[in-house]
Amino acid sequence: MLTRRLGELALSYRHETLPAEARAMAVRCILDATACSLAGLNEPAVVMVRGEVADQGGRAESTLLGSSLRVPAGGAALANGTAAHALDYDDVNLAIPGHATAVGMPAVLALGEAIGASGRETVAAFVAGYEIACRVGLLVAPGHYERGFHASSTVGGIGAAAACANLLRLSTTQAASALSLAATQASGLKALFGNMGKPLHAGLAARSGVLAARLAARGFDAGSVALEHPQGFGRAMSPDFKAEDALDDSRDLFILANLFKYHAACNGVHAVIECGRLLRERLPNGSASIVRVLVTSNPASDKYCNIVAPSNALEGKFSLRLSAALGLLGRETSRLSAYSDGAVSAAEVIAVRDRVTVAFSADLGMMESIMEVETIEGERVTTRYDAGARKPIDKPRRGASKRNSNRW
Repeated sequence: MLTRRLGELALSYRHETLPAEARAMAVRCILDATACSLAGLNEPAVVMVRGEVADQGGRAESTLLGSSLRVPAGGAALANGTAAHALDYDDVNLAIPGHATAVGMPAVLALGEAIGASGRETVAAFVAGYEIACRVGLLVAPGHYERGFHASSTVGGIGAAAACANLLRLSTTQAASALSLAATQASGLKALFGNMGKPLHAGLAARSGVLAARLAARGFDAGSVALEHPQGFGRAMSPDFKAEDALDDSRDLFILANLFKYHAACNGVHAVIECGRLLRERLPNGSASIVRVLVTSNPASDKYCNIVAPSNALEGKFSLRLSAALGLLGRETSRLSAYSDGAVSAAEVIAVRDRVTVAFSADLGMMESIMEVETIEGERVTTRYDAGARKPIDKPRRGASKRNSNRW
């Protein structure tokens, strides 16, 4: 009864029983995602989705962020969720792996406004959705993401339904139905990384969570086995199925392991940016010292952030080679302009990007990378960084040049 158990767990979160650090982190997550949404309002994908939602009209329930326009809660969740993910600047949890906040925040703010929920109720519901999303992420890891599903959307939608179930104070049976309805709506393909489809995934998942919980509140019966059924979410969408991980109560709250971004790109490229920044200080003549660069990352990176020659800003955010170049050139990648179309196509950036070779090693964690630079002065400098822990694993080191290394 996995689905029912997770539904019951989702209902158990209350503001007064949450640790103070969890409440504080939840508020930070919501504020961070709101800031990302407001910054992303002028992105073409967001403008189009907001226009479509506005044109559809309907009952004035929930606000489109950055405006006074109020639309049906599902439409607000769709538009605000798309905005939250549009810049790829939203936070991450590696248990999913992906973006629980970009889906959960739009869902709880939209539904919370529609029903007049208090801030305390909204924060508790957000934590409920975040925790269930992470548990479902572990249920199907790692095969779900490796198979090509965008877990932020598929898993995140189930988390959004859990959050909305908490907000509506559903019964356990209704909450299980809400999770089941979100599971059967689950969608999102990694093939759309690098184009407008990716941020839409977050919006669709947020909307599906609102719809799932509202239907369940009306008595819509979707059963209570959608996650664990032989033909359910878990086994249909992943070669891995680990109910014991999803139900493990020995863990700390997942939200306490939330990772905020400091670079305006996919989290999978953050380690190479940090490596480049560290090694740049060791290059006597800056980028002119670089003969070639070897970046080694986890094999999973090959499937979601290894666009070789990005042609625009959206693709650039998913390119290890481009991000390595930006780091080595000392670009301020916290700025949105670092991944603009012009920055991606700049001659100086391309010149360094094209000296980068990418390799993969299963010995590295999902957010780890090693960078090795061969210099024109005849040296090698290397470092290793873990973006999940946000710290160097190896300090920058020097060595003799190995120009004939077969790793390049």
